[in-house]
Amino acid sequence: MRPSLITGAAPLRGSGLLHKPLAFAAVLVVAIGISLLVGYVDYRIGMIIAAGLIGGMVTLICLFNTHLGFLITTVVGFFMFYIKRMSDDTLPMGVAVDVLTAVTFIGAYYKKTIHKQRIWQYMKNPVSYMYIMYLGFLLIELFNPSMYSVSGWIFTVRKFVNFVMIYFIGLFTFNSVKDVKDYLKLWLFLSVLSGAYGCFQEWFGLLGFEEHWVVSDPVRYRLYFQGGEIRKFSFLSDPTAYGILMACSVVFAIVLAMTTQKPKQRNWLIVGIIIMCLGMAFSGTRTAYFMIPGGLAIYFLMTITNRRTLLFMAGFFMFIVVLMFGPFSGNNTVNRIRTSFHLKDDESMNVRDENRHHIQPYILRHPIGGGVATSGVLGIQYNPGHPLAGFPPDSGYLRTALETGWIGLIITMTLFFVTLLVGVKGYYQARTREVRALYVAIVTGLYAYIIAHYAQVAIGQIPGAFFFYSAMAIIVKMKDFETLSHKNSDQAKTIIT
Repeated sequence: MRPSLITGAAPLRGSGLLHKPLAFAAVLVVAIGISLLVGYVDYRIGMIIAAGLIGGMVTLICLFNTHLGFLITTVVGFFMFYIKRMSDDTLPMGVAVDVLTAVTFIGAYYKKTIHKQRIWQYMKNPVSYMYIMYLGFLLIELFNPSMYSVSGWIFTVRKFVNFVMIYFIGLFTFNSVKDVKDYLKLWLFLSVLSGAYGCFQEWFGLLGFEEHWVVSDPVRYRLYFQGGEIRKFSFLSDPTAYGILMACSVVFAIVLAMTTQKPKQRNWLIVGIIIMCLGMAFSGTRTAYFMIPGGLAIYFLMTITNRRTLLFMAGFFMFIVVLMFGPFSGNNTVNRIRTSFHLKDDESMNVRDENRHHIQPYILRHPIGGGVATSGVLGIQYNPGHPLAGFPPDSGYLRTALETGWIGLIITMTLFFVTLLVGVKGYYQARTREVRALYVAIVTGLYAYIIAHYAQVAIGQIPGAFFFYSAMAIIVKMKDFETLSHKNSDQAKTIIT
């Protein structure tokens, strides 16, 4: 018998079990059992069960709806350290982000396989070739005679594979300009939210669990408490990662505000820029203060013939002059910004320069480096007794040169150069204003991160890694959007004629 319009579709098979008394009894027993466990054993059991149910649902979404799953994974990456601090660093949120990234990648891969799309077509570009080359170089590093432990190599390769998966997820899921804009809107929203929370920490103080987390580690407290106040870190792992993220997002938002034709959109971007600039200033991250003029410099070079660009750069220069020489000496935040540009008086910068000069002979003698995970804290953990163990790799490029040698440094720099080259080339070849705006904004954001990597290990920090490697994928894919749109318009003209 055909179901009526009132009853709708036929009921699902097995749904009748829900109406049987035995099913109700089973649910009641489970609910009572969970309540007893939570009430009399440990309240955290309830949190574990809830987290398991939510995690299972999110994992299924990442597997079967990869675009939404990628957005969810990015959101989780933004808040992972905040959740860890709430649990006093007991929840393995890093593992959760890695699992969601891997599941999303698997889902995207099999979706392309089901639709009989060749995966190799996504690798036929210079950026993917460089990633394949770097992965091959890491395999060679496994046989580095200077490395003491394989476990450190496994840890490093696992992180690298996670970043490459983010890149390929972007290649798989960004199939239109709308997909790109949706992701970038989410990124800007999360960045502004992080900036606003950093302002909350500055104006109202840290929450109880945040203050406990800071003071529970004496080393962490010494790093965070500077100039008579705590450096703010918002939802992120530390003030440095927070400041770098804010600076990159500020540069990205400034370029979008300069290129958009919609006044309402520009006004919202300006509000977000102000909030993120305040958050960046409260982080006390000196590297971030260099990122903004550095990122805007490449925007200036790419759009130097634009009258609006010239006016903005003149205004920006005047703002910097007022900030550096204006009557604001009583403000600790402004003083920290000013002292950041006094390079000769910066003791930490002088120490870093001495360390680089001291370690240069080692780099020259080891073309493939001392082995991955051999310097800094990771060196102490995975390669104790190694000559590089405990040596502070304050620069991302220095760390690359130490662990993978000058050959690895050349490959890394070539990867960044090729990425920027593809982006700049795509900008000048783009046909539409919208795509050109996205190209120049992403190139400036990436360049800001590449600058920061000189002073800090900036690239590869969560959640910034989601922007960096997704931006690489966007640069590669956007030319295909215009090509497809151009073909569709040509076909439409042929049909009409």
